[in-house]
Amino acid sequence: MKKNIVMTLAIIAVLIPVALPGVWTDDFEGETLAKEWEFRDRREKVTKTEVKDGFLRMNNPKGNWGHMTADKAMLERDVPASSQNLIVSGIFSSEPEKPVDAWVGMFIFGSDQMDFACLLYGGEANQPQKALIGSMVQGAWQDKGHFETGFDVPLHLKLEKKKDVFTGYVKRKEGDDWKQIGNKTWAHKIKQVKKVGLGIMNNWGGKTVVFLVDSFSLEGEGVKPMAVDSAKKLATAWAELKR
Repeated sequence: MKKNIVMTLAIIAVLIPVALPGVWTDDFEGETLAKEWEFRDRREKVTKTEVKDGFLRMNNPKGNWGHMTADKAMLERDVPASSQNLIVSGIFSSEPEKPVDAWVGMFIFGSDQMDFACLLYGGEANQPQKALIGSMVQGAWQDKGHFETGFDVPLHLKLEKKKDVFTGYVKRKEGDDWKQIGNKTWAHKIKQVKKVGLGIMNNWGGKTVVFLVDSFSLEGEGVKPMAVDSAKKLATAWAELKR
């Protein structure tokens, strides 16, 4: 009996690192945004966000702006000052599954809203899904390429920052290996990372853009895991333990 208890505790210890400090994950399982998020939409003030059915849904109706504007519709959260080497990742989709004329995705911001690196997806209307990597540097767009993903949404995307070097990755589903986007990295000196964001880079086609996020993670020094006090989460952990 004692041996079984020890083995059970050992298995629980293996499960616990999922929520260790250093990784913050939002699965958007509730009905409201987590307290860490702040939404801004200074330009048109028409983009709507909601958390429903396990997704973050960001809906921009018939927007019409390019990438050179600083006041995009953006959901942001702060980054600890110590977390300058970091990773953002998530599972993303959109409606319709084929792109409209827009780019949506993940952002890493400096202190200026026109100082950021990004990993986006979408592209030209009704074309295959593409991934875009690049940076805005002192208000000038540095395009590092648009690359076909080879599959439709949902997309698993990851953007990694190591000092001043950025790398984007994509994969189709859980269990697949990450594939480096374009087989290239790019340099961008952000003096200090202040925020990470989820949002719409541009919507030049004037059509409705619906950006869906299944989950989002921030990994880095000083990042604390999201507080979880849900009985549902505990029940899930025990179900996994039994399995």
